[in-house]
Amino acid sequence: MTSGNMTYMRKAGLTFLAMVLCFAIFANFGMNAVLQSIQILPEQGNKKDDEQYLLNGRATYLEAAKSLNPVTDKVTGHTYEIMYGKFLLPYYHRKPNMKMLEIGLGCDMGRARPGASVALYKKLFPEAELWEAEFDGECVKKIAGKGELEGIHTLVGDQGNAAVLDSWIEKSGGNFDVIIDDGGHQNCQIWQSFLKLWPTVKSGGLYFIEDMQVARRRHFRKVHTETCDGNLIVPDKLKEFFDELIYNRKSDIEFMFCQSEACVLGKR
Repeated sequence: MTSGNMTYMRKAGLTFLAMVLCFAIFANFGMNAVLQSIQILPEQGNKKDDEQYLLNGRATYLEAAKSLNPVTDKVTGHTYEIMYGKFLLPYYHRKPNMKMLEIGLGCDMGRARPGASVALYKKLFPEAELWEAEFDGECVKKIAGKGELEGIHTLVGDQGNAAVLDSWIEKSGGNFDVIIDDGGHQNCQIWQSFLKLWPTVKSGGLYFIEDMQVARRRHFRKVHTETCDGNLIVPDKLKEFFDELIYNRKSDIEFMFCQSEACVLGKR
């Protein structure tokens, strides 16, 4: 074999090896990954984040909560990671700039340090517009003074007072994607808040009500309002909503999901 033929064979061999190597890269990493690496295709979303928020929301919520100090009672005294994992995390994944209001900073929880849920929301929902409403204005100032409410919009007052609720809507602009009632837990407080705030929830939005296991206890039936007396029990009102949801197609409630101690309503 002449030297020219040998050179040709070497070149052909190197070309073949290069083709095999390229094939291996495509087979191992996928065509899209290779094309993205050379900027022919745009980057896709983070598949791990998609799986965490869409497919593994409950575990993701629980893990995030337990990574903080203090740990919110939403996952210690309760199992609210169930409904938040099923509904809230997927909602944020679809709409990361969601506007969310929570009633109840936790200032009346005795020795427990208030603001635990705020820290969790900041960790899980960094792009959301977050609002916190609390009865105790001095407590809000104290926590804000420590820098723990940075990036959080605050509202102060009694959630059972219609005028206060009107002022919250005016200051915040309403139009919420998500509302979480973790406030005073009095039946009439919950009901008054729902009557005022449910109309401000966007179509497709979510309204969570926590801690309804105490609804029939005398202590949580003390507060009365113009639209609510001591005989009103919020879980019983939700049962009425359930009937309306089943039999009335004109209801603005799209769905209800209830778990131990709490429920979420979806807005049509």
